[in-house]
Formats: sequence, structure tokens, C-alpha cells
Amino acid sequence: MVVSWSGKDVLSKITNAANIGVFRGTEQVLATAVKSIHNPPKTGHIYKRRGVVHQASAPGEAPATDTGRLAQSGRTEYDRKKILGRVIFSTNYARELEYGTQKIEPRPYARPALAVNKDFIQQAVKEEIIASLASFK
Repeated sequence: MVVSWSGKDVLSKITNAANIGVFRGTEQVLATAVKSIHNPPKTGHIYKRRGVVHQASAPGEAPATDTGRLAQSGRTEYDRKKILGRVIFSTNYARELEYGTQKIEPRPYARPALAVNKDFIQQAVKEEIIASLASFK
């Protein structure tokens, strides 16, 4: 009887599976952040701009969408070597809304989306690794 072990193949499968789990988790974080921007409740002041009534977000709430630029600027980026996923919002005001400034209180949307999905990300990575290792028999 010959028993062979290919640690390199196992490591490659685990790495690929972990990357798939990170991909699933990162996409979920992006979707959650965008949903929080688009969906009520928003409890800030109500005003009219360009003939349209708009209700702003209050401090601590995800920003209320007005033009849709913030939500549309969201994208994901991956580094497969580091098994890393990032959610990036690229408008010039994304950071100011997330963390606040001297003039505006924070309207976090990205960090809460990550926090809400922490368990989902861990489960996704775990599921993908388990499934990939099942092929070794």
C-alpha cells in the first residue's frame, strides 16, 4: 500500500476556498452597506432641493441617498495572495460621512455593514474550506 500526501495541493485548495469565502463575504458587506444607504428609516431634517423633497439622515444613521453617487461608488477589490477583500466607496465625501468631520457627525455605513456580516464571512470561509477538503479522499 502506498500513501501519498501532497501538501502543496492541499494548501492550494484551502487558499482557493478561503478566497472564495472572502469573495462571498466581501460582496455581502458591499450589498449590506448599499442597502443601508438606500433604505429608511432616515430621521434627519426634511428639506426641498431642485423641487424634490429629501429627508436627511440623522447622526449615527447610514447616510440618506440623494443623488445615488455614494452607493454607486461602492466596489470590491481583492488580493488573492493575502486572502483579502476590501469594500471601497470612492466618492470624495465617503470618508467624511463614515467618520464625520468637525462640521458633521458620523453617518456610518461601511463599518456597521462589516460588523453585521462578521459571522457570515467566517461561515462562508469555513464552508468553502470544508467543501474543498471533501474532495480529498
